[in-house]
Amino acid sequence: MGFTLSVHNYRGLLHVEWSPSGVCALVGPNGSGKTTLIDVLQFIQDAHRGGLVRAITQHGGAYGLRHFAAQGDEPLSFCLQVGSVSWTFQPEVSLGPGGAHLPLREKLVNGEQVLFERSSRDEPALNTDRLQLSQYFDIPWEGEEVVEFTELISAYRHYRYYALASLRREGSLLSGDLRLLDDGRNLFAVLMNWRNRRDQRERWTFVSDTLRGCYPELFSEFSFPIAANIVSCEVHTPKGHTLTPALLPDGFLVTLIHLCAIASAGPGGVLAIDEPENALHPYSIRRLMDAFREWSDAHDVTVLLATHSPVILDTFKELPEKVFVMEPEQEVLPVPLDQLKKRSWLAHFSLGDLYEHLEYGAPAKVEPE
Repeated sequence: MGFTLSVHNYRGLLHVEWSPSGVCALVGPNGSGKTTLIDVLQFIQDAHRGGLVRAITQHGGAYGLRHFAAQGDEPLSFCLQVGSVSWTFQPEVSLGPGGAHLPLREKLVNGEQVLFERSSRDEPALNTDRLQLSQYFDIPWEGEEVVEFTELISAYRHYRYYALASLRREGSLLSGDLRLLDDGRNLFAVLMNWRNRRDQRERWTFVSDTLRGCYPELFSEFSFPIAANIVSCEVHTPKGHTLTPALLPDGFLVTLIHLCAIASAGPGGVLAIDEPENALHPYSIRRLMDAFREWSDAHDVTVLLATHSPVILDTFKELPEKVFVMEPEQEVLPVPLDQLKKRSWLAHFSLGDLYEHLEYGAPAKVEPE
């Protein structure tokens, strides 16, 4: 499901207008705001679930919440649009003797219909860090558009810090989970549940078949031993050997978590993976990118990949409009690559080589090599 995200004056993001869909790459120099950008939806989700104060604490604290270069009274603002539904909110954090004061302006619109609008600045009785939007998640909406909007926020996942050591040492807690957590710690339970349930067979087959393609000499089949409410995992090789998690390469586990992250996304879902190339061989990366696009095309899933990998970028050779660049000194970010460079020129080169040689996404004031 495509969406449009507008952000103004949030941390390192001065002006953002972003409408990704399908499998997209987000590139740019360190410190350009890639992780901050893909984390905005997680910030909104956390604010919806636990209130704005808690979300601000989880995402770096109040200091620097508003961009240091924000002009005058320009507000910190977020706007998320999914189809005809648009939600805007403007938090303002001020510190005083009573602690943090959080005036809010918030508005939800479906087409021409204003579903709600409030301002705690104008109505002090409404002064709370709880989003008005949160109260609308429990309402049985009749409009499909609003349901899609709320499902996008509820289901979003940002994957970046995987619990590899915990999986090797402790396995996963036995549960009925059918969706991978953002650190992957329930991996083995999710896989076992997918294998055991007929209605999850598509996910199980997708993961298993892709793994066999990525690691033909390592993977044939799984088994899942259970002891004391803990699920472990055994990998059976084509030659009949059995590997426990302690013996599995990091790249295999990372690939497995990536695949389960993608397969966890339902129709119209959105997820982000930070630096998916870590620990992976170029062959595995290319096979993974094929799998990502297969699942995305079949289920209308938006996959956001914050990356520095030339191998990943080369897989976008025919899709430069799906590469978004945090290009320093551009007024509005991120910029689709085909707007920075002509498609006819890009067609002559490897996108990965161009990135390596600083033709796009280079640190400010660094000349191309």
